[in-house]
Formats: sequence, structure tokens, C-alpha cells
Amino acid sequence: MTVKSLFVIALATMMACTNNSSKEELEDDFSEQKENVIAELEKMKTSINDAIDDVEDKLNINEGPVERSLEEAKADLESKKEDVEDALESAKGATKENWGNVKAEANKALDDIEQGLNKVKKDIEEALNQITD
Repeated sequence: MTVKSLFVIALATMMACTNNSSKEELEDDFSEQKENVIAELEKMKTSINDAIDDVEDKLNINEGPVERSLEEAKADLESKKEDVEDALESAKGATKENWGNVKAEANKALDDIEQGLNKVKKDIEEALNQITD
């Protein structure tokens, strides 16, 4: 075996090891990102459940318009919860091949749901303020 042959074999071996290392890093990165997105969606789902419980506690107010506002808020929250559950299901079933799309959709869903949740909380606060005014 010549020095040139040994050099080519060494170079090929080094490239193979580098390539495997890179694939492992990508897989670890995918797994880590997936876990983070799932954790964020679970956290959002818990926040929505807490908000639904809060609205249900306040629904026994016998003020017609306020009660209707709270019922609408509860329906909005339940809709947001379904959106989170859909995004969560997609994230849990994601593969390396479709992760880019699933991640983008999950992040958009998180942003949309957070904005909607903030609006619903504001609407609830305004409805409750009508009672004290």
C-alpha cells in the first residue's frame, strides 16, 4: 500500500466519521426542538384550561350581557384549546422529514393562540368591569 492510498483511506474514514457526527447532531437537534415545541404547546394548553376554569367559576353571575360575554369567551377558549391540541398532535407525530413544516405551523399556532388568549382575557376583564361600573 502506498502513502497515497493510506492518505485516501484516512481521508475517507475521516469524512465518514464527520458525516455521522453531523447526522447525530441533526437528529439530537431535531429531538430537542421537538421536545421544546411540545413543551410550549403543553404549557399553552394548561394556560387555556386554567382560563376556562376561571371563566366557568365566573359564569354563575346573573347579569345577562356579562354572562353572555363570559359564555362567548369560554367558547373562544375551547376553540383555542382545540387548535393547541391539533398542533400538539402534529408536533408529536413529526418526523425529521416534515419537521420544518410542522415546526413553522406549531410556532404560528402558538403565536395566533397566544394573541387570541390575550384578547379573550381582555374581553373577560371588560365584561367583569361592567358589573362593578
